[in-house]
Amino acid sequence: MCIKKILRNLCVAGLVFLPAMAVAQTTWTSSKIERYNGYDYELWNQDNKGTVSMKLTGDNGTGANAKGGTFDAQWSNTCNVLFRSGRKWGTNSTQSHTDIGQITVDFAATWSSSDDVRYLGLYGWAYFKQDKIPTKRENGSSASFSNQIEWYIIQDRGSYNPTSSSDCKAYGDATIDGIAYDFKVCDRIGQPMLTGNGNFKQFFSVPKSTGSHRRSGVIDVSAHFKAWHSANMYMDGPLYEVAMKIESYKCNNNQAQGSGSGSVTKNILTIGGTSPGGGNNITLTATASPTTGGSVDKNPDKTSYTLNDKVKLTARPSSGYTFDHWSGGATGTKDTVTVTMNESKTVTAVFTPASGNTTNLIKNGTFTSKDEWTLNTWQNSAGTFAVSGGEARITGITRPSGADAANYSLQLVQAGITLIQGQKYRLTFDASAASARTIDLVMQMDDDPWTTYYSKDDISLTTAWQPFTYNFEMTDPTDENARIAFNFGGATPNVNIKNVSLVYITGSTAVNHRKLPAAGKVSSLRATAQNSAVNVNFRAPAGGETVLKLYTLKGDVISTARMRTVSGESYSHTFTAGKLPNGFYIVSVRNGGTAEQARVIMPK
Repeated sequence: MCIKKILRNLCVAGLVFLPAMAVAQTTWTSSKIERYNGYDYELWNQDNKGTVSMKLTGDNGTGANAKGGTFDAQWSNTCNVLFRSGRKWGTNSTQSHTDIGQITVDFAATWSSSDDVRYLGLYGWAYFKQDKIPTKRENGSSASFSNQIEWYIIQDRGSYNPTSSSDCKAYGDATIDGIAYDFKVCDRIGQPMLTGNGNFKQFFSVPKSTGSHRRSGVIDVSAHFKAWHSANMYMDGPLYEVAMKIESYKCNNNQAQGSGSGSVTKNILTIGGTSPGGGNNITLTATASPTTGGSVDKNPDKTSYTLNDKVKLTARPSSGYTFDHWSGGATGTKDTVTVTMNESKTVTAVFTPASGNTTNLIKNGTFTSKDEWTLNTWQNSAGTFAVSGGEARITGITRPSGADAANYSLQLVQAGITLIQGQKYRLTFDASAASARTIDLVMQMDDDPWTTYYSKDDISLTTAWQPFTYNFEMTDPTDENARIAFNFGGATPNVNIKNVSLVYITGSTAVNHRKLPAAGKVSSLRATAQNSAVNVNFRAPAGGETVLKLYTLKGDVISTARMRTVSGESYSHTFTAGKLPNGFYIVSVRNGGTAEQARVIMPK
């Protein structure tokens, strides 16, 4: 799929701002670039297919009623169409984003489309510095790249993940404006860019969870750029553009089938503390982790602050939780902290379960209805999910078939579960079956790449009700939208489940999970590093799937590998994660509820 949203034959070397003036034509029906009321607008329609309309509705107003660079968009029978409004510094730009200063966008939008690919968010182009121009593709092979970067900060999208391509590589993650984003870098080879066709890189910030998608809010653009730099995504050269955009792609066998409409009803771009509409927009986002653990009071509580304003933050734990520490733009363990607003900041109050907290994190675990639960049927599988007498009953099971068939192709799931890194949990449920069979259980990420946090395969059921209890520890970064899944695709007998509960383990209760071996204990795990390759040798802790991960010390996952193992047998794996800076890294080997970790240092 070729998905391009750039200027193509509209690109002109040395493009600079057009004179600031209102133009006579404020509704466009073909590709065009022009400045209107202080904002640079662009409509691009691939091959001029179908019909498009972009109505420029922006203003240069001030105060609470300012709209900024707003527009209405409509399209029908299109292939790839992009509507955007923001600021272009042009191909002659000499200023990097750090030279330009703090950049934020306050936006609101509505849209409706069922197209294959659709994005709402920030978009633009920038440049590498000469000494940072890449010489390798993300798969490690050599290639010559231009200094141009196409970048995205996605806020809302359809089901298609723009970074699922094999030409993309993960570069860590960060929480910005209260949203957890994955960072990806992708290769575009021989594709149109700002100047002709060539090879270039794409930088992405993509919300980890579809539950984090939004259509309004404040985007700290500079925070993304800084976080990219920390993740070795270097965008230190001149900045070409920052724009809010609506995009649609639906082009099957070159047949244009896209249709939809949308409106950006607010688009206040703030640069260096002042925006075209006036005012300033240094923002403070205060969040709680987990969100159920408490809240944060701001004093003064304002939408934006002036330079060097001081703001007092107070952490308010919910019942059953205690405040632990601040992270992000503040540090410390006291429940109050004062931050100085020298830039836009995101501060997180981290809460932990109090001793004796028996909150059931599963919603409707007693199955008073089908609410909160979904039966997924993939790869030709089938089944009926019904609730009766406090039981979930899965009947009429047809096993999945085809090349991608797996036990998880038929599963009962519930998402929206918060799993806190370092926290121990106890999962219990009762189950029976129409005749003897097995099922699988997994706690995992609710979106691609479906990272497994805990799993238990081959749970044996009989015709009699049996209670099941599993303890585990969340070793991955906190996920506030994890899910539980019961997988039924391995057999056809009906299954009954009731009394599903997930609670915190507080105090000193032991679980069947091993962290780093205690002093004097010998671990089978060995890890060495050389030339950016990390070599891992281990003895399998159990049979089945063993998951290997390479982390930074901050907990960012650099690379993941999976292999089928036999308990007690020795195995090896080499992580080749590209050029890694020297320093410490963590290797984790996990099978079900058993895990080992080892530290390794990457030499210079």
